[in-house]
Amino acid sequence: MTLVRWLGSIGGGAAIVVLMAAGDARAQSSTDKAAAETLFEEGRKLMAEGHHAEACPKFASSQKLDPGLGTLLNLGNCYELTGKLASAWAQFREAASLASASGDTRRAEVAQKRASDLEPRLARVTIAVPATSPANLEVELDGVAYDRAVVNVAMPIDPGAHEISVKAPGHAVWTTRLQVPEEAAQLTVEVPALQPLATRADGGTRPTPAVVPGPVTTPPDTGGGARRWSGQRTAALISGGLGLVAAGCSVAFGLRARADWNDAQGRCPDGVCASQRDVELGDDARTNANVATVLGGLGLAGIAAGAVLWITAPTGAGRAGYVGLGAGPGASTGLSVRGGF
Repeated sequence: MTLVRWLGSIGGGAAIVVLMAAGDARAQSSTDKAAAETLFEEGRKLMAEGHHAEACPKFASSQKLDPGLGTLLNLGNCYELTGKLASAWAQFREAASLASASGDTRRAEVAQKRASDLEPRLARVTIAVPATSPANLEVELDGVAYDRAVVNVAMPIDPGAHEISVKAPGHAVWTTRLQVPEEAAQLTVEVPALQPLATRADGGTRPTPAVVPGPVTTPPDTGGGARRWSGQRTAALISGGLGLVAAGCSVAFGLRARADWNDAQGRCPDGVCASQRDVELGDDARTNANVATVLGGLGLAGIAAGAVLWITAPTGAGRAGYVGLGAGPGASTGLSVRGGF
């Protein structure tokens, strides 16, 4: 199975809705045809209700039971609406090919246009294996065999988390995780040379050690250099800093107010002051206490605003794509990823 067919198996406009409604000739059994038609209608109903994620499996199952051009178009549209751009692109490409072969020029043009519109938005990954790799090396992507013909070739891939596993008889399995951004990224996974397993005296090999994927990290943004520092984070630091200053001043005024009040209480027993200075000392204590209260409120507000701004600040360059790094035990090199638009 080619990768394009595989992507189609896992993975609008008014014109395509009209074309999707057209019936397709199917050559399956009556039972499969009935089941496929039921699933197709359920998928259309879910799409109309806006439940795109639930509709896609219905169309996929219908296509598997009774392949049809209209189902392919619906499935491609559903995948695109759920963000699975590579799967959508694969469905539209296949639909365009089938439509052209059957002489359906109109649907061929629509399907080809939908595929072409998706081209610049696709995330692509290159699984690079060393030239010295064993001839019987096997690569799996999410548990599905990866066609050796497209190894070392940049191929479209849906966004989200993926697992890559590389193995060969007599060698330790190498596994890593891959996080694909939403769209328009160029990613590379460099597979290290697999480590041979030690041979036992009886001619067998030791069990393959468990492979623990490496930690997921986020590399710098596509502009190169350090992670982009956003203006919102600067505002967060300023707000938090002013809040801390205000809080510190509040504490100072509060301590001053307390000292003045204690002094005034000592000079004015039973509330009777002997001089105007004693009266002013009590007034100063009240004024300082009010200032401390206001500054305390401002300080707390500034600190809270700074925390919110920091937490909600963007951490990178928008949709630039990066992947996790990791390698199995004993691997001579790790996973190298270069993401960008």
